[in-house]
Amino acid sequence: MKIIISLITFLIFQSFLFAQNKEVKKINCDSIFNKKGYSVSLEFDPKDQIILNVLFTFSKNINGKEKIIHQEKLHSQFQNVEFIDFNGDGIKDILVENSSDVRSNLTYNLFIVDLKNHKLRKIEGFDEIKNPNYLEKYDLIDCLVMSGRNWTSFYKIERNKVKDFGYIVRDGEDDNGKDLEYDKNYELTLAKILKSEKKKK
Repeated sequence: MKIIISLITFLIFQSFLFAQNKEVKKINCDSIFNKKGYSVSLEFDPKDQIILNVLFTFSKNINGKEKIIHQEKLHSQFQNVEFIDFNGDGIKDILVENSSDVRSNLTYNLFIVDLKNHKLRKIEGFDEIKNPNYLEKYDLIDCLVMSGRNWTSFYKIERNKVKDFGYIVRDGEDDNGKDLEYDKNYELTLAKILKSEKKKK
């Protein structure tokens, strides 16, 4: 019995220490969402090495009280947040930095912001895209990944998931020193994708 009590005491003490070590990065979103009272916060322990190391919260101030709209545990290597429109509706969406590889290629968790219905929509698979870039003109996403031979792929958000078109456009030279004509192949690949998407409509 004494052992159980000692164990419970130890766990409570550890939880207390963890709570003391937490930091909160809070971002007032009035300048982003037209002073509607929204805010974003990341709560984390700088010493915590667990995979899901931050608590992401999107909330709204209503009559002086914070109402949580979305809350989720995520992995974030540097605890950075960016606001970029990724679905062409003119409203900036929320990107929570996920990780960076040895060549500083960044990945993110993407939350599509729905101000009309006061909710967020997390996009599955987006955190696998390195250096994502939204092509507003085409409602597509491309990326330029730094590697031994840089490359680009193309994606599209469909409902709550990412569609990978399966194309890879490589930059630089091949093993024989021949120019891979990145710009030309990029435009040809993009044209193929746009043609295939047009047929679906």
